[in-house]
Amino acid sequence: MTSKIADYDKLNTQKEVVVRRKDLPLHCPTDESAIWCSHPRVFLSIESAPDQEIRCPYCGTLYKLER
Repeated sequence: MTSKIADYDKLNTQKEVVVRRKDLPLHCPTDESAIWCSHPRVFLSIESAPDQEIRCPYCGTLYKLER
């Protein structure tokens, strides 16, 4: 069992995230993001994106689908 204690120094600061197929459908912010510094949830169609990479239009985080 993993701990769900938030590391507030790291939350919402990661600008590149590798996503696994089991994590789809992809949305940003992710469930690991701190709510207090998040933007509205947006679903991202990474499966149909060129090179299977997509950037969040709100925060600029780059998501890459694991190959």
